[in-house]
Amino acid sequence: EGDILVDNKSIKEEPLECKRIMAYVADNPDLYENMRAIDFINFICDMYEVSEDIRRENTLKYAKMFEIEDKLNDDISSFSHGMKQKIALIAALAHNPKVLIMDEPFVGLDPKAVYDMKEIMRDMAKDGKTIFFSTHILDVAEKLCDRVAIIKDGTIVKVGKMKDIKGDESLEQVFLELGEK
Repeated sequence: EGDILVDNKSIKEEPLECKRIMAYVADNPDLYENMRAIDFINFICDMYEVSEDIRRENTLKYAKMFEIEDKLNDDISSFSHGMKQKIALIAALAHNPKVLIMDEPFVGLDPKAVYDMKEIMRDMAKDGKTIFFSTHILDVAEKLCDRVAIIKDGTIVKVGKMKDIKGDESLEQVFLELGEK
């Protein structure tokens, strides 16, 4: 039911315009195994109509950050879960989305990549972009998020600004207390 406005556009009335400014990264990156990493990234960039200059610049920027620039010509089928996650993140970030939606984005990533992804998220937020991500790692949510929604059994049980939700407690304590109710 209802509607969602993305950049003041209705997802029902202007779905392509909304999708054009969004990116999604799943917790289990199901990529095209028979493609090379660079071909997958270019495929996604083609769908978003990313210019050659911007795609090259962003792909190289994130590939260097995630320390995989030497793997871009390798087949995706040869990659670990973490490598596939990095490729999915690069493909999502290549078009510089205004809205980034991620499900458990840190699963499978090495500690440096987790750190780098947190920095990317902070930079995007500073630039006025919106990031939605789900996580079971409440310490991460507490450190990164301005707003939080706690979901129990598929229902939002608490939503609001982080400082209002947790008060003087940790987010973990709040979550556990809500579980007891």
